[in-house]
Amino acid sequence: MNFYRAVKSFVGKNLLNPFIDFCAANCPALYEFIFYHVYHSTRREDLGDVFFVRISGGEDFIQLKREKDFALKIPLDFPIAPVEFKIAAVVHIFYPELAAEMKNLLLNISCAVDVYISTDLPEKKLAIENAFADFDKGKVTIKIFPNRGRDIAAAFVGFREIYKNYDVCVHLHSKKSPHAKNRLADWRNHLYKNLLGSPEIVSGILQILSNEKVGAVFPQYFNPIRVFINWGANYLLAKNFLRGLGIEIDNRNLIEFPAGSMFWFKTKALAPLFESNLTFDDFPDELGQVDGTLAHAIERTFLFIVESSGFIWAKVDDDGLKSSSASEHGENILKAWHSVLKRN
Repeated sequence: MNFYRAVKSFVGKNLLNPFIDFCAANCPALYEFIFYHVYHSTRREDLGDVFFVRISGGEDFIQLKREKDFALKIPLDFPIAPVEFKIAAVVHIFYPELAAEMKNLLLNISCAVDVYISTDLPEKKLAIENAFADFDKGKVTIKIFPNRGRDIAAAFVGFREIYKNYDVCVHLHSKKSPHAKNRLADWRNHLYKNLLGSPEIVSGILQILSNEKVGAVFPQYFNPIRVFINWGANYLLAKNFLRGLGIEIDNRNLIEFPAGSMFWFKTKALAPLFESNLTFDDFPDELGQVDGTLAHAIERTFLFIVESSGFIWAKVDDDGLKSSSASEHGENILKAWHSVLKRN
């Protein structure tokens, strides 16, 4: 048995894991097949634009078909006028060595922006203050919060009171994904680039948010993350949390969410979240969990809250649907949206 385990460990570390990492980065369809059919023995019911996926060892869920999963191209390909919003950036920095990179991203916002930064230790706060010392686009507020609930609790409990003062916010955090550093090494760069990668990208996102129907904008899924666009171990937590906000769902609702919990949003679109009675004590102690916590569950509820507030949402990507005019762009916004509240 010890010999068997040694051989299995060697094959996994030296052959199987590198192959799976390669597939995740370069052959996402094959990676999806390995994850769902080899690892989890899933069965799929074709419902038109979506599949109802019955997954062994997890909660059944509705999955959008890959060919129906559209994003809007950014930067936009037609002339746009400046959009006036009162903007805040809500930023959780657990890894202060990324503070300078995050500051430089925020400088791509061409208009004024106030920055609210959370961290968990005084020495981290000092390093962040040094990194943001020359930030001149707005006020910078840095606070220390308990190390519970990661970026979710910090943003939506710690800074709950700020949102009434702004029209639009971007939620950002330092991200390293140490549990899968090879497979997810480029995830942070993918998210940062598609949220704040250039002044033109930011202007495009603000233009999308200027559409009165749109309440949130987030990056198209990083390919190795697509297989995790499901409920995982979070379904009951998410369902009960939404029920507390007066929103009823079941596993026949489409599951879509800003994976990585970084996105732009109108404050009105997430008002029920700010008005909830969440506290830091509702979140478990930080133990390096990769799934199944309240923070992971809330990440999966954002779009349900956005739609319940009367808005739709959009994904963006530098390889998304091109629009040659404002009218075509409006059509593409609707084409790219698939309701999570409307049951399939």
